[in-house]
Amino acid sequence: MKIFRPAIAVAAGALLVLTGCTSGGPTGGGGQDSDITTTAWGAQVLERGEPEMGGSITYGLQAVVESLDPAGAAVSGNLIMRSIYGVLFSYDGERNIVPDMAESIESDDNGLNWTLKLKPGFTFTDGNPYDAEAVKAHFERTAAEGSRSRSAGDMRQIASMTATDATTLEITLKQPWTGFPNTLVGAFPGGPAMVPSPAAVEQHGEALATNPVGAGPFMLKSFQPGGDVVLVKNTDYAGEEAYLDEIKFVTATDTQSRVSAGLAGDIDIARTQSAVDLQAAADGGLTTLDQPDSAYYNLLLNLTQAPFDDVRMRQALAHAIDLQGLNAAVFEGKHDPMVGFMPSTSPFFEETEWPSFDPDKAKELAEDYTADTGNPAAFSLTTTSPPEFQQQAAVLQQMLADAGIDMSINVSDQPTMVSEARAGNFQAQHRYLEINDDQNARTAFYSTSGGNNGLAGDPTVDKILDDMLVASESEMDGLYADLQHALTEWMPQVPLVLQKNGIFVSDRVGGYPGNIVGTPDPDFRLVWVRSGE
Repeated sequence: MKIFRPAIAVAAGALLVLTGCTSGGPTGGGGQDSDITTTAWGAQVLERGEPEMGGSITYGLQAVVESLDPAGAAVSGNLIMRSIYGVLFSYDGERNIVPDMAESIESDDNGLNWTLKLKPGFTFTDGNPYDAEAVKAHFERTAAEGSRSRSAGDMRQIASMTATDATTLEITLKQPWTGFPNTLVGAFPGGPAMVPSPAAVEQHGEALATNPVGAGPFMLKSFQPGGDVVLVKNTDYAGEEAYLDEIKFVTATDTQSRVSAGLAGDIDIARTQSAVDLQAAADGGLTTLDQPDSAYYNLLLNLTQAPFDDVRMRQALAHAIDLQGLNAAVFEGKHDPMVGFMPSTSPFFEETEWPSFDPDKAKELAEDYTADTGNPAAFSLTTTSPPEFQQQAAVLQQMLADAGIDMSINVSDQPTMVSEARAGNFQAQHRYLEINDDQNARTAFYSTSGGNNGLAGDPTVDKILDDMLVASESEMDGLYADLQHALTEWMPQVPLVLQKNGIFVSDRVGGYPGNIVGTPDPDFRLVWVRSGE
């Protein structure tokens, strides 16, 4: 019996097909409504005629990329790594797990023992076989002590593995887990789904970060950490052949600069989370495509040191911030304020006793904290350079000051913020978070998770997340509700406003497939450019 639990459901009757409607977002001067369709999960797709082989595109990255090692890279490298390594599984439009480089994963005993089958024929670009032993080695490396992977805790649930032949890996877990296959979907950075060549790992060690070797549709041509990344087509790839010959990724962390570069013709594709920037791109004649996303801006808090080791200060922040005002001031009211740790559009969303905007209550909590501990109601927020982050930080600083909380602002870059978070060298960081299923929640909030950057746990939350590992489908809705109530009481982070994810593309781009379900990124095998443009 083949079993797995889809991580999230979509509306009843949704199909993995393209519909003829659009979402009503701006398309700009370069795109006609007839060129754009919408997938069942809400991603806009561009198709300007019949696909063409060959050509190169330039993609504008939102953040610098320092590493392409799948056992520990930051989010910024995910779309590049997916193209280099490929993935074992993906999600379809109904969030069901579907094969990619793997063929199947099955369990006959409610999730304790699993049989992972690989598709034959894949080879790493160093000539070594992409086989069950390679997958086993990657899982072991991901789980190893000192691993920086966000999925280290998931792989540590494995008790034993045996490669019974070149394409078969038998896996025994420490306890039944019906959701285990979700860990093998290529939706997360540093995940088990992206398998590197064991020979390359042995040869390069930590330097695999700049010398990645995979079996995916593209391979590395050049990479300067913090700078550009150039990929070329892997002509020996055993899967669906990519249209493009080359992809150049350039760093353009400032969203307004990305739009300007797009308008100038310096980049062909870029992503933004700002509805304001999408409109500016459309007004300038670029084609814009809405892409669904459940990520939101948030304040990551260090729960191991003052002041946020005290729940009163965490609650004070939530009460002090006027999310409607923040949305209006920074995003012209075009984004949705968060009222929980999951977006209200999620089928699992549960209303909780979410802190309302109440600066008097915030001031009372902050004063109580100072009176009891002797510590000031003050902290430093580390934010990053894009204008939407710095604008939010300035607005937040004033709102908190009105509630008697002193917030200083430190501007940093994403790689530094990631390393400081891992080391616990911060009080609060301005980041984004995505909680759309139990797997995301476990990574972000489980006490021993490598992705828990708050560095502390909550026994009630841990218990609910453990129960989710073995829960039946009928039990999951209740557990999602319990989880959201427990997170609201704990308040480990402070959600702000939902991002507005979108892509803008130049006239050169003939085809853009929309984002992959579970990620904000496209499958670059399906991107193509028009000759003569």
